[in-house]
Amino acid sequence: MNRRNFIYLMGCGCLSAGLHACTTAPITDRRQLKLIPESKLNAQAAQLYEKVKQKAKLSDDKESLDKIIGIGSKIETSISEYFYKNNIEDPTVNFSWEYILIDNKKVKNAWCMPGGKIAVYTGMLDITKNDDGLAAVMGHEIAHAVAKHSVERASRTVLLNTTTGIIDIATGGKLSQVNRTTGMNTVGLLSQIGIMNPFTRKQESEADYLGLIFSSLSGYDIRETAKIWERMKKANKGKEPPEFMSTHPSNDRRIDQINNWMNEIILKYPPIA
Repeated sequence: MNRRNFIYLMGCGCLSAGLHACTTAPITDRRQLKLIPESKLNAQAAQLYEKVKQKAKLSDDKESLDKIIGIGSKIETSISEYFYKNNIEDPTVNFSWEYILIDNKKVKNAWCMPGGKIAVYTGMLDITKNDDGLAAVMGHEIAHAVAKHSVERASRTVLLNTTTGIIDIATGGKLSQVNRTTGMNTVGLLSQIGIMNPFTRKQESEADYLGLIFSSLSGYDIRETAKIWERMKKANKGKEPPEFMSTHPSNDRRIDQINNWMNEIILKYPPIA
């Protein structure tokens, strides 16, 4: 098979796969590409979560853990109830929710793996301060899993790598030559800055938006959310990379967006009884 026919067939195959894997994100209706089965990522996440539980130092602060579990349970219920009431398929139906509190005051972070596997670091509790703040952070992290952002990122990585390979073949190895000349993965770095970073920043903003909705549906005061990012900005002492180099929007941009969304979400997504 000559190079032209190979490129044509590969291009058609990628286009066909892309057309069949297009879906939309819940609530925002943003178009998504999903080439990787969600069940595969959920299974991998569950295995990784077990390793985290074995290796990380888990906190013995039962009161804080119970609070995390209680807030998480309210968010779980509110999400399912919202989709049920609106006759929409519940994106968390296959989740196996679980919560841990990792004892590390230096780490101001929380995360949610695909399938509802959640971790909060004790350092984050210094930022959240109260139940409303903790619900805001957990709502944001849960939103990543609800919107299937990990599935989407993995799918885009596969598509980007395939496309880069096709272009490299089509140009007679020009992309590989650039990498050899510079002594680094220059093509990959440019792809990261120009394609993947802007995309993940879009996902972060979407998680901010959905997280506000989930917190509001669960009965928490989402006005605390902007205050969290003010506290995070202060804790970081203004040290953050330029936005184009980062996978996250700047703190200032997040605060502005959250304040712009606030009143609309409070009115449109009141607490579910």
